[in-house]
Order: sequence, then structure tokens, then C-alpha cells
Amino acid sequence: MNPFEKKVSDDGTLIVTFNELSTGWEQWILVTSDRHWDSVHSDRAMQKRHLEEAVARNALIIDLGDLFDAMQGRNDRRGSKSSVRPEHQTADYFTALVETAADWFEPYAQNLLMLGTGNHETAIVRHNEINLTWHLGRALNAKGGDIHLGRYSGWIKFQGRAHKSKRAYTNSVFTYYHHGSGGSSPVTKGVIQTNRRATFLPDANVVLSGHIHQHWLVPITRERINNYGNTFTDTQMHVSVPSYKIPSRREGWETEKGMAPSPLGAVWWRLYYFDKELRSEFTWAR
Repeated sequence: MNPFEKKVSDDGTLIVTFNELSTGWEQWILVTSDRHWDSVHSDRAMQKRHLEEAVARNALIIDLGDLFDAMQGRNDRRGSKSSVRPEHQTADYFTALVETAADWFEPYAQNLLMLGTGNHETAIVRHNEINLTWHLGRALNAKGGDIHLGRYSGWIKFQGRAHKSKRAYTNSVFTYYHHGSGGSSPVTKGVIQTNRRATFLPDANVVLSGHIHQHWLVPITRERINNYGNTFTDTQMHVSVPSYKIPSRREGWETEKGMAPSPLGAVWWRLYYFDKELRSEFTWAR
């Protein structure tokens, strides 16, 4: 991957600065969410394929949470014995989740930029007082990673400079991430959230979210004005990241609710340097 520097602001914003930008520069980022990695219904083959592609592209990886399904604990009403993988059928269930995940994700530890937290992980914190994301991040960092442990929501600031010795930076790509909230309407697919978020996130260039297991890209073009009184337009991109979990179409919660099939995969984000500024391009990884 391209050389970069990383620091965290006082309020937890991850600031990533790329060095030595020039014409033709690009940096790939794999944005994932809702892996539900330990579920028997999680498509691990697709995950592995995408992770191997990330390594081949020298890509960074951002995960927005619910990496763990973690619903098979002793007191979890959502649990089902048929959904437990053999390696997790132990008395120390949560320990087994972290240890097996750390082994599985170890080859990609150096590409992982951030691990976020989803509602499945926060539920485990509330009911079992253990933070699976924190323990996984610590284990992967011990295996050679340098992973930022994100929260349920937060900010990432991407910026660049043409020469490491210079202090002149490019434009910043302010990125707001949120694991997600609410449900996915059969009609709107959650797209209605874009206009709601746009009202209280005026500084965001990119808004990333997951949770609803849908994929869409919604650009919102805005008219702006600078300090000199000159107007210009820019685009705020809203990105919904799909899941790797394959719901049953014949039984289970999704079937009983009459839910439609949902897309699988992740999102490729290409940051590139053009006309002296950082720009973004998004495609569906499937």
C-alpha cells in the first residue's frame, strides 16, 4: 500500500495522511460490514476472495461492525444450536470466537485500517461484559497489525501531500461512518436515511453505513459558498455496505417476516489523485 501516516485526534477521529502523491496515484480501500463471520450462514469463501484481492491490491480495509454474529451464547434468546460452528461448541464460547477469528484474519492484519463496532458486539458488551471487537483488535495487533479500534460511529479524515517534506496538503476527504440503525423498508431499502443524515453531517464528503444488509450509492450534490463569496458545488456520497450473511429463504426470522433477498458482498473504494485533489470512486465487490 502507499506510504501513509496515521494519528488519532483528541475526540477519536482517525487521520490518515498519504505521502508522495503524484499523477496516477491511487489507493484502494475495501469497506466491509456485517460479516457475521462465525455464523454458519456467513459466506466465508466470498470474504476470503475479497481479502485476498485486498492484499493483491495493497488495499486498506475498513470494517463497520458486526464482524461477529455472536448469538449462540448460553443466555441469548436468538441462539440456535444448529447455527454453531463445531469449533465454537465449547464452554468458553466467546473466547473461542476471538481466538479463531484472530487466526483466520491474521494474514490480513497489516491491511486492516479500522475495526468498527456493530449492534451484535454492543449487545455482548451489555449482556456479557466483554468487548469482542477490542479483544480481536488487540490479538491482531499482536500479530503484526496496527488497527484502529473504531466505535459504533465516528470519523476518518483522509488527506495527502505531494512530497513528504512539504506541509502543503491536498483537500481532505472527511468520512463519517455509522454501523447503521433501523430497518430496511421493502420499498426504500433504507435510502431515506441519506437525506436525514445529510442535514446533520454538512462536513462529510463520504457517509458509510451498514446494518441493513443493503447496497446502494446515493450522491447528494450541494451548492456551497466560500469565504470569498464564490459559490461552487460538491457531492456528498452516501454508501450502504451489504453483508456476507446468506439468510435462509425457507425458514427462520427473515422468512417469517417475509423479507426479500438481500445483496451480498462489500464495497471497493478507490481514492485517486487527479487535478491536484483527492477524489473517490465506488464499486460493488461481489
